[in-house]
Amino acid sequence: MKMIFLVDGDNNIGTGLKGVDMLSEQDTVLIFYQKGLPLNKIQKLCEGSKASVQYIESVRGGKNSIDFQIITELGVLVGRREADYAYVISQDKGYAASIDALRVRYANAFQEVGLRPSIESCLHLPFILKAGDRQALCNALVKEYGSAHGCAIYHHLKQIFQTPEPAPGGEKAVKITRRRGGRKP
Repeated sequence: MKMIFLVDGDNNIGTGLKGVDMLSEQDTVLIFYQKGLPLNKIQKLCEGSKASVQYIESVRGGKNSIDFQIITELGVLVGRREADYAYVISQDKGYAASIDALRVRYANAFQEVGLRPSIESCLHLPFILKAGDRQALCNALVKEYGSAHGCAIYHHLKQIFQTPEPAPGGEKAVKITRRRGGRKP
């Protein structure tokens, strides 16, 4: 599953890059930033990520220049079928119309294209990692997978974790008893 994240460097970049450390080597992060902006803070936010991180300086300055560049890049990626999952990472709702148009016209070219506030919100695991107790986990699974599937997953996991672990090597644990008062061989 290859995911590409197109990050709007003009729009809450710290929030947008949350979750970058959870990505794999298969994933790509394209960070679009304004011409002349120092990269050291953005690069520091990406430290430790296994994903391929690329920094793309805007071709022109000015209002919405990065927004148009991101949508152009997204259109090319979808057209070339280079990603199963592609996300624009921004809190700017101005991307919604362009993303909706891609969904309508090129729905068979990808699994999912979307606008999300952060990388973490694109991943399917964070909802589990945020659960602090059993009830929160059950609620998160129901929210993510629906009532029937979420409850079934929860009960299956519960059963797995309540079953005692077998001894290492797949062997049954053997109880060792010592005799008292017996002769030594």
